[in-house]
Amino acid sequence: MTSAQLSVNPFLVLSSVRVRDFRLTAPDGTYTSMEAFYLQDDYRFTKNFQLNAGVRWDYQQAAGRGGTSYLKLNNFWNNLQPRIGLIWDFTGKGKGKVFVNYAKFIETPLPLDVNVRAGSDTTQTDLNFNVSTLNAPASAYVVADIGNLGGTHTPVDAGLKPQDVKEATGGFEYEIKRDLVIGMRGIYRYQGNVIEDGSFDDGANYFLFNPGRRGNGETTEDAACTGTRGSPTAQCFGPARRYYRALEFTATKRFTNNYQFIASYVYSSLTGNYEGLFRNDNGQADPNITSLFDLVSLLNGMYGRLPNDRPHQFKFDGSYRTPFKLLIGASFRAQSGIPFNALIPHPIYGNNEGFCVGPPLNICHPRGTAIVPVVTATQPGFPNVVDSIGTSRTPFTWNVDMNAYYPIKLGEKRELHSRSTAVSRVRARFNSPTRSSVRARSSSSRHRCAWALSSRSKLSPGSQESREVLCQGEALENSASPFSFLW
Repeated sequence: MTSAQLSVNPFLVLSSVRVRDFRLTAPDGTYTSMEAFYLQDDYRFTKNFQLNAGVRWDYQQAAGRGGTSYLKLNNFWNNLQPRIGLIWDFTGKGKGKVFVNYAKFIETPLPLDVNVRAGSDTTQTDLNFNVSTLNAPASAYVVADIGNLGGTHTPVDAGLKPQDVKEATGGFEYEIKRDLVIGMRGIYRYQGNVIEDGSFDDGANYFLFNPGRRGNGETTEDAACTGTRGSPTAQCFGPARRYYRALEFTATKRFTNNYQFIASYVYSSLTGNYEGLFRNDNGQADPNITSLFDLVSLLNGMYGRLPNDRPHQFKFDGSYRTPFKLLIGASFRAQSGIPFNALIPHPIYGNNEGFCVGPPLNICHPRGTAIVPVVTATQPGFPNVVDSIGTSRTPFTWNVDMNAYYPIKLGEKRELHSRSTAVSRVRARFNSPTRSSVRARSSSSRHRCAWALSSRSKLSPGSQESREVLCQGEALENSASPFSFLW
């Protein structure tokens, strides 16, 4: 390259290559025991005002290699989970209700992955080296020995609390006409304590703790905030946060006059620095021991819109029974895209880990704010088509599923149902918030039709079972868990 080219064209010089030797051997004797207790009751103040109340406890004990006791979460108060709900029939005729609910839920049991990787010795080998040359020729040498990350069992923080989620809901339902009920509810769900692993020395030694839980100097968070007991700096890890806020509007038509439907629209937000037990942003499937709080250097830029944040979701399920007994149905889903993330390599953990990095690069893309850039490169035979250029979300999507089945009598108590199903999925990209143009594209990967023939046991079209079959769908974050006392 000429001097002029070097002055204007960015280029990379490969100074080292990361080599990783990772082996995980599942040990014998790992297990988790758990016990649960609950009390519940309801009290009717008047004929149209009722209180539902309950409390639950979940205890668990985890054992590592060879059945060695590793973790016990048996504290009475830490495991107490209250549940309370109030219902008021404002019509006095069973045609409407106002309700409020509150509940706390504890994660039980902890996945066995924690017992194997964090609660056992010599089960994991994770050697990491930076070497000078790719493919290890005779002239190659080790530039940096990162060490064996997580080779021994992980100490447990003093007073560790179980992971929990708290939820409050409130709303109303009203039968505006015979067999047609409309409703609205608000949902507020937030993360309480979280169990995660962390490190003060770039992964040489780990600890299992509740990020953000302060005490009187005995917790790991106390040490991090004060720069003591091995913490290199006085910097807190901070609490794990996950906030789901939503407004849901519903309409339900019971099966009468040969048709039924259920429709809902949800407007919501999902923000925080903790996605949950599994990470969609980098694909890590290590519940309770993800890399989120492993290093203080990974914390910058973590708070923002989480990967499953979809502000708008609409669902519709309906069916109609024709005069000649053919039952046809449709299911429609429409939803906003999810946020983009631009993850940055970390010198210890490698690619796709951090959101912000300091000198000399000084790059920062806080969670959920990455913008898809314009891509101008082309190659013959490979069309350059990039969705969502200039936006921070994947495209808006919708899909329609159609089905039909016809019952064939095989006897007094048996029917054979001949069923056909068609599935269509389309992605639509809104080019600009100031323009209403929509580009819809379909291809073999985005538009599919499938036909199936199956036999099912008889379900009466007006029964509760048939309505449940009709309405089963995705378990999305926006489908908030209903408050109930089903233990």
